Amino acid sequence: MGRWTVSDSTRLYNLDNWGAGFFSVNREGNVCVHPAPHSVHSIELRSLVDDLIKRNINPPILLRFMNILEGRIDSINRAFRSAIKQNDYPANYQTFYPIKVNQQRQVVEAITKFGMKYGLGLEVGSKPELLAAISLSSGKGLPIICNGYKDNEFIETVLYGNRIGYDITIVVEKLFELEKIIALSLKNGDVPKLGLRVKLSSKGTGKWSTSGGEHAKFGLRASEVITAIEMLSKHNLLGSVKLLHFHIGSQITKIDKIKNALIEGVRIYVELKKLGVDLGYLDIGGGLGVDYDGSKSSYFSSVNYSLDEYASDIVYQIKNICDAAGVECPNIISESGRATVAHYSMLVTNVLTGTQDAMPDLETGQGQSSTVQKLIDIHKSINRTSLREDYHDTLQLIQEANSLFNLGFLNLKDRAVAESVYTKILWKINELIETRKPVPEELQNFEIKLRQSHFANFSIFQSLPDSWAIDQLFPIVPLQRLNEKPDVIATIADLTCDSDGEITSFVGENGRTDFLPLHRIGADEKYYIGFFLIGAYQEILGDLHNLFGDTNAVHVSFNKKSHYRIETVINGDTVAQSLKYVQYDLEEMMGQVRDNLEKNVESGQITIEESSHFMEMLEKNFQSSTYLGE
Repeated sequence: MGRWTVSDSTRLYNLDNWGAGFFSVNREGNVCVHPAPHSVHSIELRSLVDDLIKRNINPPILLRFMNILEGRIDSINRAFRSAIKQNDYPANYQTFYPIKVNQQRQVVEAITKFGMKYGLGLEVGSKPELLAAISLSSGKGLPIICNGYKDNEFIETVLYGNRIGYDITIVVEKLFELEKIIALSLKNGDVPKLGLRVKLSSKGTGKWSTSGGEHAKFGLRASEVITAIEMLSKHNLLGSVKLLHFHIGSQITKIDKIKNALIEGVRIYVELKKLGVDLGYLDIGGGLGVDYDGSKSSYFSSVNYSLDEYASDIVYQIKNICDAAGVECPNIISESGRATVAHYSMLVTNVLTGTQDAMPDLETGQGQSSTVQKLIDIHKSINRTSLREDYHDTLQLIQEANSLFNLGFLNLKDRAVAESVYTKILWKINELIETRKPVPEELQNFEIKLRQSHFANFSIFQSLPDSWAIDQLFPIVPLQRLNEKPDVIATIADLTCDSDGEITSFVGENGRTDFLPLHRIGADEKYYIGFFLIGAYQEILGDLHNLFGDTNAVHVSFNKKSHYRIETVINGDTVAQSLKYVQYDLEEMMGQVRDNLEKNVESGQITIEESSHFMEMLEKNFQSSTYLGE
C-alpha cells in the first residue's frame, strides 16, 4: 500500500472524466477550477470560499463561473464549425439557448453577450419567457424562436414585434394554434415568420424519452403537416414557413437514437421542400447530453458520445440525405441548453457532524453479557485468515444482542457497547479486505455497510431537485484534503425534515456508486464539499421545502493578477422573504406576537425586558438566512 496522492483522489472521484478539463486537484490536495479546459490558470475553490466568508458571504454558496459559460458556448460552436468545414457543408450553424434551462437574468444576459459573435438566439416556451427575450434582444437584434402553446395575446405580441423590427419565429405545435395565427395575421395585415414542429416516430432514451415518439406532447403528425400546408396555401401564407423543428428529448444518452431521429427529420425536410415549402432552417432541438458520472456510457446520467462526434454526425447525415435528394442543405439550428450551462455552476457548502461523532468509545471489559464479550473478543482477534468466519459470527451476535435487549435480558449500556464494537469490527474487516485477494463474495461491496449519514448545510429540494425527483447523479467532491486518503464512507443528508432529503447515489471511479468517500472531520475543522454540474434546471426548479430559500450566489470571473474577480453577489433569501412567498406578512406576525407578550407582561408572567429581548431575537431571525450559521 503506497502513499495516497492527489492522483488517487482524482481517480476515486472520477474527476477527469466528468470535469471536461474545467476542474483539477492541485499539489496541496485542493480542488481547482479552470477558465477553459486544462488551462494553466485556475482558482483554488477552498481559498475562494474562505475569502467569500471573510466578505460575510456564507455557505451554502452557488458559484457561477462565467468564463466556463463562455467556454461551453465556444466549444459547441467550434464543434459545428469544424464539422461544417470537414464535410464541406454549404450552409451555416446557429445556437439557440432555451431559456427554460436556466432563466436567471444574469445568466441569460451573459449567454447573449458571449454568443453575439456566433449569432446566438433565444428559444422561449411561455409568455414570461417571450417578454424576457424581447427585453434582452432589444438593441442587439437577437433572433427568437417561440415553442410551446400560445394564446392570442402571445401571437399578437410576436406579430407586432416582427412588424417593428424584432426577429421572432413562431413554431406551430398544433393545428388549432395555426388557425389562431392565420386569423390574427389576416386581421392585422401581418405576415408571420413560421416554423413547423413535426412529431417523429423516433424516440430518445433515458428519463425524457417520452418527449419523442408518436405519443409526444408537442408536434404535428405527418397528416397534420399536410393539412397545415393546405391551410397556409389557402391564405397565401405558405411562403412564411422557413423552419422545420423536431425534438426527441433532453439528455439523449445514445448517439444512435440521435442519428435515427435526424434521418427521419431530414427526410421530412426533404419532402416538404419537394412540396414547394421554402424552408431554409432545420431546428434539431435539444438533447445534447452531459456526462455527469464520467462513465461515457448509455446510463441516463451519462452519454456514449462526444461533442465533436455529435456535431459531426449531424452535419454528415443532413448533407448526405439532402445531396442524395437533390435538395439544398438547410442552415442548422440546435437548442443545446443543458450542454451549455451544466458545467458553469456549482454549490459549495459545509459538512456538519457525521454519525461517527455520536459514537463514544465506550468502556469494554469484565461484567459484560456473554454476547457482548464475544463481540469484543472478535474485535481483538480478527485477522485475514479468520475474516469470513468472524464476519458471519459478528452478524449473528449483533442480531442476538438486539433480540436480548427487546426481551429485557440486555441493558441499554450493553446494547450501546455491542453497537460500538460491531462498527469497529466492520471497519477492521474493511481494512483487511484491501489486503486480501480474491475477496470472498459476501464481502464484496462491503463499504455499503459502513455508510454514515453526514449532514450538510443545504436543501436538496432547493439546490438539487433533480437528485430527489429523478435520481439524477451530480458529482460531489470534498474541496480539500485530497492528498489524504478518505477514511469515512458517507451519504449526504440535507437540513430538511424530510426522510427523502438524502443523497445515496454518487459518482465514483467506475460510474455510479452507493457511497461518498470523505475524511474524518476534526473538532474545529471547516470541511467543505462541492456539488458540480448543476447549472441546468437546478437553479430554477428548486422549491421552498421547509421554507429553505435561495442560497447566496456569486458570479466569478478569472483574473491573471489576482486569480479571480467577484463580478456579482446575489444575497440569498432571508427568513422573512421565504415566509412572504407563502403569504405571511412580517408586520402582522410581529404584531400578533407583541400583543401576546404585552398580555403576559400585564399579568406578570414575564418582564418587560424579557418581552423586548424576545422581540429582538425574532427581528434578528427574520433578517437572517434560512440556512445554518455558525
